[in-house]
Amino acid sequence: MAELSGGMFSYIWANFFYPEGPSIMHLQDGVLAAGVAASTPACMFLPPVFMMVVGAGGSLLATLSFRFIQPSIEDQDSQGITSLHLLPGLWGALVMELVCIFGIDNTYWSLENMGLASQIMPHYGEQWASTETQALVTAFSLFVGGLAGAFTGIIAKLVGRSDLAGSFSDHVFWIVPGDFMHIGDMSALNKIM
Repeated sequence: MAELSGGMFSYIWANFFYPEGPSIMHLQDGVLAAGVAASTPACMFLPPVFMMVVGAGGSLLATLSFRFIQPSIEDQDSQGITSLHLLPGLWGALVMELVCIFGIDNTYWSLENMGLASQIMPHYGEQWASTETQALVTAFSLFVGGLAGAFTGIIAKLVGRSDLAGSFSDHVFWIVPGDFMHIGDMSALNKIM
């Protein structure tokens, strides 16, 4: 349900934020971002209508990121990982944190499949333990990602590749949507890099 909602809302968000309107790439990105946002343990506890909200939120973050953030980091993030994975993943982690606060560690919300909570939550039953565990896991993931990015940047500078534009280009192996504008305008050899 989250991916369905993400695909549907990606067209709506694209109409708001892109002057040229939606394209098939917006649909693809919306579905992927919604899947990333929904791939937290929260999907076991939330009813389908709330998972649709999670998917729409992931799609909105991806659309905003592709429109406003991606152009400024294109040379470091040529695949859109920030827009498709980081921001929707953080949205999904925030949703899981809210599920832990209001439904697992406290009983402000009644959640679905609560019988499975003890199997997937390591400290289930201890006050605030699930919330703390989720926050620590999110912080650790961000720390490892930041450390890996810094390490990659250091290695790139050591080998003299501070500008990584084109290093991870799909143009080497596949015809990507941007290629269709250039077919016939340049030779295949010039098109690759």
